Amino acid sequence: MSPSTPIKRVVLVGATGAVGAPVLQTLLDQHFYVTVFTRASSNHSFPSNVHVANVDYEDVAGMTKALQGQDALISTIGFGGATLQMKLLDAAIAAGVKRFLPSEFGCDTHNPRVAAIPLFRTKLDIDEYMDEKVKGTGTTYTCVYTNAFLDWGLVNNGLLLDLPGKKVQMIDGGNTPFTANSLDFIAKGTVAVLKHLNETANRAIRLNGAVVTLNQVLGYAKKYAGAEGWEVTGVTTEALEQEGMKNFKAKPEDLSGYMMQFIKLAIYGPDFGGNFDSNNDNALLGLKKMSDEEVEQLVKGVVK
Repeated sequence: MSPSTPIKRVVLVGATGAVGAPVLQTLLDQHFYVTVFTRASSNHSFPSNVHVANVDYEDVAGMTKALQGQDALISTIGFGGATLQMKLLDAAIAAGVKRFLPSEFGCDTHNPRVAAIPLFRTKLDIDEYMDEKVKGTGTTYTCVYTNAFLDWGLVNNGLLLDLPGKKVQMIDGGNTPFTANSLDFIAKGTVAVLKHLNETANRAIRLNGAVVTLNQVLGYAKKYAGAEGWEVTGVTTEALEQEGMKNFKAKPEDLSGYMMQFIKLAIYGPDFGGNFDSNNDNALLGLKKMSDEEVEQLVKGVVK
C-alpha cells in the first residue's frame, strides 16, 4: 500500500481499556474495518461488526499471520504491557502493516525533563526500538501524547481530583496551566492520525483538548458536587520528585511507591512541557480545543 492509500483495516490492541474502548467506538463510527486482538482467555463480548482474533503476544509469527492484510495497528495496552509493543512492532513490520501507533497516551517523553524520569525508561526504550526497526521498511509509526486525562483523571487515582472521595492534592498551589484531554478527544485525535499519514509519519503528535489549572477544575467540581467536605492538601513538584526518586532507588520493583509522584511531576512540573497550548497538532488533525464552558460541562457530567 502506498503512503497515499487510505487506511481501511485497523487492528486494535487493548480495546476494553480506558483509552481502547473509546478508540474502538470512534473507529466503528468512522466506518473502519476493525479487528481486535485479545488473549485466548478473554471472554469479552464485542459488537458484531468487530472481528476478534485471539493471539499470544509472545508469538511474533502468530501475530504476523493475524496482521496479514491489515493497514494499521493501534496499541492501547496498559503500562504493565509496554514491552510487548516491541513484539507487536516486529509483527507489524513482518506483515507489511503501514502504520503503528504505540501505547503512549500520556506525558511527552520527548521533553528532556520527562525523559529523565525513571518511570518512563521503558517508553524511551520502545521509542528507540521503533526508530531503528522501521528504517528501510514500509512501516511507519506515530506517538500520541496527551499529558493528563481529563474526565478519567477526576475519578481515578486522584490524578487531577478524587471526586468520589472529595479529595485533591494541589500541586505548586494549583495555578499551573496544563493540558488535559478527555478520553473522547484522545480517541478522535488517535483515529485522525490514520487520515493524515504523510504528515504524522515517524513522529510524535500532541493533542491539546483543554488547558486548565487544578484550582479551576476544583471550582467546577465544588459547583456541582458541593463545596463542603473537601480535603485539600498541598505539595510541591520538587517534593514529588524527591519522594519519587527516594522510593524508586529504595525499591524500584514497587511502582506504587513512585508512579503517581512521577506522573504528577511530569504533568504539572515547570519545564516538563505539560502545557501543549503552543505546541500541538490540533489544527492538522481537525480538532478544536475545548472552551472553559465545555470543560465545566464535562466536569458536571462526570459529577452527575
